Amino acid sequence: MSNQRAGVAIVTGASTGIGRATAKALGNAGFRVFGTSRRPAPEQVDGITMLTCDVTDDASVTTLVEAVLKEAGRIDVVVNNAGIGLLGGAEESSVGQAQSLFNVNLFGVIRMTNAVLPSMRRQHAGRIVNMSSVLGLIPAPYSALYASTKHALEGYSESLDHEVLAFGIRVVLVEPA
Repeated sequence: MSNQRAGVAIVTGASTGIGRATAKALGNAGFRVFGTSRRPAPEQVDGITMLTCDVTDDASVTTLVEAVLKEAGRIDVVVNNAGIGLLGGAEESSVGQAQSLFNVNLFGVIRMTNAVLPSMRRQHAGRIVNMSSVLGLIPAPYSALYASTKHALEGYSESLDHEVLAFGIRVVLVEPA
């Protein structure tokens, strides 16, 4: 077996849950993995290099991508996993709550994607994996705001895939139930 790595991956929201499991799986598949969390985490967790990044902050995202490119020289895969949820009646939820959800669940993905696309275009290859939800397809009561962020993410991802395909880049959605 070769010691050559499969590539370099960034996984946002890698401190727990699906993000941590995804980062570990990519590491096991041979990727050099940089995981992110909003709060400082141990430098290495299960072979994953952990870095601090707040996807709601342009400078934080730019700093992260620049650091990974400086350290690893390339970015092959980005898993946009960072996200927050909200359960509650639509009329009882505030516009501020909606803005917070969209800032993480949609605009955070857009920030990260815009930051990595130039390097992926230069290397004529890349994969962007956006974590959505079954609620992006099938809405449910008391999840109107969360579902709307995931509906928007679905439209963004599918449209973007068409835009970047000619550059050897693919955008895919994962929709856990």
